Amino acid sequence: MAIIALTDVESRADYFQHRILLNLQYWKDYIAVHSSDIGALDSERHGIIRAISFALALDSAWPAAYELIIAFSSHMERRGYWEPWNAVLSRAIEVAQRAGDTTADVNLSALSARLLQRRNCFKEAIACYLRTIRLSRHTRDDFNEARACTNLGYLYIEQGCWHRAEVLCCHALNIFEQIGSDHGRAHTENHLGLLYTRQRRWKAARQRLESACALWQARGDDHGLMRGFINLGVLYTEMERADEALIHLEKALHQARLSGEEAEIGGIYLNIGAAYRRKGKPAKAEAYARQAEAIFHRFSNLVGLALARGNLGGACLDQGKWQEACQYLKASRRACHDLGHKPGEIRALIDIVACELARGNQAEASGPLHELECLINCPPQDAQFRHLQPILIKYRRSLAKHFTQ
Repeated sequence: MAIIALTDVESRADYFQHRILLNLQYWKDYIAVHSSDIGALDSERHGIIRAISFALALDSAWPAAYELIIAFSSHMERRGYWEPWNAVLSRAIEVAQRAGDTTADVNLSALSARLLQRRNCFKEAIACYLRTIRLSRHTRDDFNEARACTNLGYLYIEQGCWHRAEVLCCHALNIFEQIGSDHGRAHTENHLGLLYTRQRRWKAARQRLESACALWQARGDDHGLMRGFINLGVLYTEMERADEALIHLEKALHQARLSGEEAEIGGIYLNIGAAYRRKGKPAKAEAYARQAEAIFHRFSNLVGLALARGNLGGACLDQGKWQEACQYLKASRRACHDLGHKPGEIRALIDIVACELARGNQAEASGPLHELECLINCPPQDAQFRHLQPILIKYRRSLAKHFTQ
């Protein structure tokens, strides 16, 4: 066995660098072998992050460190280890810029934007997506330009900027079709399906979502298929077809467990609860909302927590548990307002008015109803929430009848 003499600073530095590079290769091979073993990757994540941290301080280790980051990024996202991974990505982007590695900068910027979106840091995510688009166009990286456009489009759907979202997603779809990326096409079809669901264009939404699922199924992409099934579940819930919604949401839950998507399970439970409420089973709706709340609490997902409490309030309302319902609904309304989540705030206000009317507190219903009218009729949201006008009319008539009497 050769004996390595570490008698001077240079030899010790060379040995240390050599060990860092060997460590990076070991973990890269480990991830390749255990790519489908969620437990194994979970148990070794601290060692992998430590290896990356040492490597980022060493210029010669940058290419290998970058490859390891790309290989491990999906696992860290799906398992919800967002805070430590955000720190790794931020530091890696700095190293890529210092090294003049534009390709790495683009890819890491796209990953960082997606992670910021998952953490509900929407302003920062938008800025990061726009930066990715600029870098991609400068380097003529069509795939990353389209990926950033479709993901930014998805973010705009959530914020109610529907025209901007459709322009971005259609631009992305055109690029993905030109470069022959079925992966990109599937994600963009899925985003357009969600957009058309929000616009209540049921036929177009179903066509887009089924097309996305077919592409993912052909590719054997469990994670993508999960997202398609979630959105089909949302579509059928909005269409008042709760049984079909539950079929797709149970499929989504199965796919989430296959792909280790821990953070998404909370959202699936939230949607299953909503479907059960539409089905007239509020006790089951409440049980699923509580499971969703526990997961969102574990991942510090403030938007998810606000929506889960709204669902809990609605389920309690349907069971005649007025006081508990009002507590949850008012907490949800405040949180959604503070987070700028208008759809969640509107849903909470609808149920708050219903709760006060059910309790015979017509005077207490007037204030929330006025706030609800302002939110629904305030441009540009008026088009987005036009389908809620019949609910406003019903509530107005109920209050007018009471005060007339």
